[in-house]
Amino acid sequence: MSCNFPLPFVFFRCTRWFLPLLLLPLPTASPYFLMLFLFSLTMHAKPCFYCIVLLTTLFVSSCYWQPFPLDSSLSAPWAGNITTFAEALNGSLSSNYSHPFPNVIQAVDRCWCDFSVGGFFEPFNVTHWEYVSVQRLKDDLERKKKSEEALEKKEIINDTETLLTPTAVGSFNLTMPRTAAPSPSSSVIPLKSAGRDLRSIFRLFHYTFKAEDKRPLFRREYDLRPYGLGILVDFGWTR
Repeated sequence: MSCNFPLPFVFFRCTRWFLPLLLLPLPTASPYFLMLFLFSLTMHAKPCFYCIVLLTTLFVSSCYWQPFPLDSSLSAPWAGNITTFAEALNGSLSSNYSHPFPNVIQAVDRCWCDFSVGGFFEPFNVTHWEYVSVQRLKDDLERKKKSEEALEKKEIINDTETLLTPTAVGSFNLTMPRTAAPSPSSSVIPLKSAGRDLRSIFRLFHYTFKAEDKRPLFRREYDLRPYGLGILVDFGWTR
């Protein structure tokens, strides 16, 4: 096509048939019908190459979903008391699950023309898509819970092994150590050696006292160390 018009006008002229499809909610028709509809619309509008690239990017971007609040309503109630994603998640989890729920849910990616849920000639099943999203969140929460429990058990086992190590057990052992009874042959030698030590000590004191008696009574310094006192009394004024 000729480009005698400004570029924004050309883009609008090519995409004017497709933009309403992106502004409306995602369709639930079968992929066969949607592909046939897009093909016939493309043959009718005959968009240029740049508009085809732009439209393809816009349609592909519809496949990525942002997280939305967990208390959002379901498209159709699963039961009388299950009308939101939070209630559906609560009903899917086991009864012993006590961890808090997240505030948002990450739904399974769904494109404008989706082939993942249902067949090529079957309409899109929104209820099944919601069920798959809830089950994926349920599996993630249970997997996280099991990993936390395994980590806690591992920490308890490590603490128990640390307390049962020989070093830790020895530090908490408050019993008095037992000594073996001395044999008759081993008790004779220490007594003899102790007797010799006592005789040498008495002999040393005897010679010390005898040497002290020869000194004058009044002198400049008195050494009290031989008498068991570590004192040296010095009356001198100079060093």
